[in-house]
Amino acid sequence: MFSITHEEENTKARLGKLALPKSSITLKTPCFIGSTKRGFVRHLTPDNLINIPDLELLSINLPQIIYKPGLTILKRFNKHCQESSETKKSVEETKKEEKENSNKIFQEEKQEKEKEKEKEKKIEIEKEKEIEIENKIVTEKDNNKQNQIKDGLKRYYGIGSKHALLLKIRNSEFADFYYPSTDEKIACCASEGTKVFITPSQYMEFASEINPDITVSPAIEVVGNNKRDKIEKAIKRSMKWLNIAISKKTSRTGSLFAVIHAVEDPKIRNKYLDRLLTIVKNGKVDGFMFGCLFLNESRIERKKRIGQIIESIPNELPRGIVGDATLSQILDCVENGIDLINSSFPLRLTELNLVLNYQNPLQNLRSENKNKNENENKNENENENENENENIEIENENKNEFKKQFEPLLFNLRNGKYEDDNKPFVVGCQCFACKNHTRQYVYHLISVREMTAMILMNLHNLYQYSLFFKDMRWAIKNDKFIQFKEAIQLLEKSNTKK
Repeated sequence: MFSITHEEENTKARLGKLALPKSSITLKTPCFIGSTKRGFVRHLTPDNLINIPDLELLSINLPQIIYKPGLTILKRFNKHCQESSETKKSVEETKKEEKENSNKIFQEEKQEKEKEKEKEKKIEIEKEKEIEIENKIVTEKDNNKQNQIKDGLKRYYGIGSKHALLLKIRNSEFADFYYPSTDEKIACCASEGTKVFITPSQYMEFASEINPDITVSPAIEVVGNNKRDKIEKAIKRSMKWLNIAISKKTSRTGSLFAVIHAVEDPKIRNKYLDRLLTIVKNGKVDGFMFGCLFLNESRIERKKRIGQIIESIPNELPRGIVGDATLSQILDCVENGIDLINSSFPLRLTELNLVLNYQNPLQNLRSENKNKNENENKNENENENENENENIEIENENKNEFKKQFEPLLFNLRNGKYEDDNKPFVVGCQCFACKNHTRQYVYHLISVREMTAMILMNLHNLYQYSLFFKDMRWAIKNDKFIQFKEAIQLLEKSNTKK
């Protein structure tokens, strides 16, 4: 399911491929998981997501869909999909039988008729065969379109086959807000703000009806520097629920990722890891999801915990993390070996009317590499540049000369100076918003509180966010990750929110 293709020399960063057989999708890692609310990427519809590169995995937070659509509606919907598919099969079988009977009768009549009419009958048979072939092609196309996603939450929401689903409890936006759980039930905050209790078996029942590609085991995530007794209770309950999830695991629940409690106390952490590794050795867990992080801990402490845990877990399994992380914080995680990142950073920028202007860091990095290679050997430099352009497509690269100073990372479109600015969000960006609209137009939409502004800004921010991950993979492949990280940090420091 997961294979490592390249490991960076100076760090623990790595490139990999995560195959998802249910959706026939292979994710190039490190990649990001799109955050959703009630099953949708906020401000966007499923057809908008097709034009965003690398956005192939969407996270579904179970507390947000407990009431809407809910378990009963999903069961009814899945039954309806199964019944409709069965009726289609029965109708097709009856049609085949009728055709076979008609063909037998037709052959008997052939023998009785005169030889003069045989030519006419052969022509009629050929015409009928052509019609049958055309009908079969049409029916096969319709069945492929409808039965690419047989049932589950993807078909209920109209999400296409180009996207996969990851089911979890934790929300990347409001991770520090939890209700106290019990030994038998998980306390969740629903989208309506109410308190809901779910048992682990109910969680897996939801997973079987949602039919995701990846299911994260139910767990209680507490602040890592909390009281010892509270942390031990949370870990014991999570281990118990993990065993229940393993027993309830089916083909419909997808791959199972276990939550690692990255708490501050190394003794408690190591006890939990020893138990978890025994389960992993039996092949019952397909990956890891880091928990208890991005909960008010410092950046240094977070890097320390991730680095210590990754040294003890197996290298051949994928690792994910959930949290509201910025670009530099994401690079910290990837530097320590994280493969999947679920962050609501683009959405948070959109809600603040900020536009992501990601283009200069990789350009400056490439310009330095080009100057060094030109001094060494011009011919080798040309060959390397051709290979890089074939393997990696950087769509937002400017054709102008490379600038020594960074441009602002973020633009605030509420600023009055964009009232008469006819430029796109980012010059050279190939997203839908930059191709078709200007800063002046979006400034007008924001000033009149038109919801189209949020749609365009979120499309652009997600597109630029995906380019950030593309460039990150390029840096890992060429062993330039540290330079890439330094360029991003300089960009963030020099940013002036205009």
